[in-house]
Amino acid sequence: MGARDLQQSILRVVACARAIDVRHYEWRERSSLQHELLPAITEALSDAINVFTQVLEYYNPTFEHNNNSRGVPNAACTDFAEDIEPVIEGGDGIQRITDLAFMARWELAGEREGFGSIRSTKETWGIISVCGRACSRLITSAMAIENAICAYEGLTSTLLHVYHSELDRSLRVRRAYALFRQTVVGTVSSTPENVPDKLRGGVIGIAQLLGSDIYRDLRSSDRMRIESLQSQLIEWLDANREGDPLTGIRLWQEIKNFSELFLEVNQRADLREHDQAVVAVVYNKLFRTDNAPDVLPPDLELRLQSLFGRDEELDRLIANQGSHRTEDWRRPLEMLLESLDLNRPEMDGP
Repeated sequence: MGARDLQQSILRVVACARAIDVRHYEWRERSSLQHELLPAITEALSDAINVFTQVLEYYNPTFEHNNNSRGVPNAACTDFAEDIEPVIEGGDGIQRITDLAFMARWELAGEREGFGSIRSTKETWGIISVCGRACSRLITSAMAIENAICAYEGLTSTLLHVYHSELDRSLRVRRAYALFRQTVVGTVSSTPENVPDKLRGGVIGIAQLLGSDIYRDLRSSDRMRIESLQSQLIEWLDANREGDPLTGIRLWQEIKNFSELFLEVNQRADLREHDQAVVAVVYNKLFRTDNAPDVLPPDLELRLQSLFGRDEELDRLIANQGSHRTEDWRRPLEMLLESLDLNRPEMDGP
């Protein structure tokens, strides 16, 4: 078995995982989860673990693994979310390949073991959410490993289109969440008098989100809460409970809290990597040059639009078509640089 054979095996496990439509089971009988979905996910994880083991054995012939495929990851690869989930650019070599493969095996084995302890009383949405997470980790770890192998072996990556597709979906989900926050929550504080109007706006905002083309791409747990909130809002309004402001305010606070949870989408590794690259490039071109433009050039403005949903102050600038002065962007970009933990060497060579 050679590098190309390993690449083909990785492509096969990704194709199998992508063929499992977790959402298909959301409205099916619970028995179909136990007899169809969980076995399919478990088999996909086992297949991926075997392939990643072959990668380890190929690039590290002295590798020894224990029976349960667990172990202590290399110190250079201790955060699965940051080191596996994106197709991480930069770096190559055997050590990188083995670090990624080892960590992927370690994490996927944990996912597989977790399926054996799922309680029979666990909610259907909870089971589906766990399955979706496992599939996502399998696919993204395979993309990172294939990318590292291609960088080392001089091969052409076949999964880059999958990565760009996943990134595009993440960007669209983030934008939808940001528009929901702006439309529903806004800037006006709630009072007993305006709660009914705010809750009607909440119903409209949720309906728009449910009808969007990215709704099915949201996490199962998010969709469960969105639909539950919609039911509560409609019930409150249909029952003509405007005379019950305390319940209305509680519902409104729940909407606000949930909309703030949407900000967690920014912790996705693919979005962090994308945002780090965009901010570094834009900041360098605007504020680390002797010929800084007085107004924001159209090409950089287009790049910044992809950050919509990352930061509220930046969102206001992006949404305000009149804010094109270069200096207007300095503070929000510097704040974003700090929050993304970009240091000087990363800025010098994004």
